[in-house]
Amino acid sequence: MSLIRTESLSKRIGGNWALWDVNLEINSGEIMAIFGRSGSGKSVLARVMSGLDEPTSGSVVWNAREAARNISVALDEPAYAPDLTVYENLDMFAALWGVSRKRRAREISFLLELLKLSGLSSAKAANLSMGMLRRLEIARALVPDAPLVVIDSLLDTLDPDVMEKLWDHMLGLRREENKSFLILTSRGKTAEVCGRIAVIHRGRINFVGRPDDFRRLAGEDMVVLGDITNPSVRSRIREQLSVVIKEEDGFLSFRVSNGERVVSDMLSEYGTDMGCVYLKRPTLEDALDVVASGGMNVTADVGEGHAR
Repeated sequence: MSLIRTESLSKRIGGNWALWDVNLEINSGEIMAIFGRSGSGKSVLARVMSGLDEPTSGSVVWNAREAARNISVALDEPAYAPDLTVYENLDMFAALWGVSRKRRAREISFLLELLKLSGLSSAKAANLSMGMLRRLEIARALVPDAPLVVIDSLLDTLDPDVMEKLWDHMLGLRREENKSFLILTSRGKTAEVCGRIAVIHRGRINFVGRPDDFRRLAGEDMVVLGDITNPSVRSRIREQLSVVIKEEDGFLSFRVSNGERVVSDMLSEYGTDMGCVYLKRPTLEDALDVVASGGMNVTADVGEGHAR
């Protein structure tokens, strides 16, 4: 079920359109990524959707049952009271959201531990490093009981162990509370773990769909084989897969659309005849390069989400 959607959303800043005709729908209980480079319009979209900035045209529409509730946002430029401690910042924000004293004490303690800030609970926010402030910003967005949490580029800066624990917590909130997350990111590794992605370039949404579908815009997977002990393996692979095999420096390589399955099948059949097998998959950044270069005509299909 749709939670929130944008309808022909556009935003002009100065003489330029930072967003243009953005039509996007976020469902209840989903984790969706807005994937694009720095300057593509991600932060502008976050601010407009959260009500911090007004659109030049178009609108943001909530599901009727959620109309009285708001978005909790973690921005790429953290907002905090410098003279308050870490704990006081979170407590003040939670109180403004109407979170009960008992619940916010429990939630704040949990989030400080989750984001490795518990040892800084009594430290003034003004004395924190930028990395710590970014984690404080994420904690601030997770304290209230909001149906949608928007996190703007901050997950890209987390240490892997913190990211893993935070991601598990977000999955739990989605599963247990049907909470939705909109993750804005310029990193393919962050975007690819989300259920759907919307690719933004120069303020326009160019693609909406599964990360793997977008990845395919960059071409097929490449399989590289080395140390072939049986000379007949090459011809057998060519005939079996109907692929063009290239040979360079003693390695064989070919491209296929389903590299993981092909590698698995080859290891089962030819494992004793090959010294090594390497699979190189195009990244989401590779696909974004294709969009940025104008090399492919990519449009968004908000309902189903695929390129055409």
